[in-house]
Amino acid sequence: MPVALPFPVVDRPDAPTVLVASLDVTDERVQRTLAEQLCIDWQREPWPADVVSLTCFLSTDGASVLAYIQCTSERPSADLPGLRTLGAESIAYRVYRSLTTAEETRVPGCLVTALFTVDGPERQRRFVDSLIAALPEDDGHPGAISAHFHLSLDGGWMLNYTEWTSQEAHGEVAASGAHDDLHDLLANTPGVLPLGGKRYHLHRSLTAPVG
Repeated sequence: MPVALPFPVVDRPDAPTVLVASLDVTDERVQRTLAEQLCIDWQREPWPADVVSLTCFLSTDGASVLAYIQCTSERPSADLPGLRTLGAESIAYRVYRSLTTAEETRVPGCLVTALFTVDGPERQRRFVDSLIAALPEDDGHPGAISAHFHLSLDGGWMLNYTEWTSQEAHGEVAASGAHDDLHDLLANTPGVLPLGGKRYHLHRSLTAPVG
């Protein structure tokens, strides 16, 4: 049987590729029912050979379910139990850069995502490099744990996956205007279109069975 875990280790070396799929729903009841069915279906079928973990997140506004699937294959198949349950198209990514510290021991309480369309691989890399260069030189908000910048294999998307101690910690930063300069950069970068972001809580994370 798959093993339940906390947040996934995003920069694990044995999972170079990630499949990400999300589906908007009408309310929290549908959201939770769909998430539960996703996990049930995943455990009912044979575990895919090239998948090391499946993590299901629920948006804090009750309007979305997100599946984050770490894969060993460079070109993973999208025909997976969780994705069939969601009925949503997935995007295949690689983690391009991560902002982490070796001393970090805190457990994330909130995932914050930001999604962008980008006009090609070169723009993807330059955009992420510009974002990181524009970040404050100090340690930032104490509730921020890590950030992982994902580039889609097709060159058309960038996903920023950030871990926070809590939803409230991220809300403090958003309300303070501390990221206004970054928002200006996002809005004014040619070839990049921000599609918005969401806050998520972990619903369940499963890893490949041992043996």
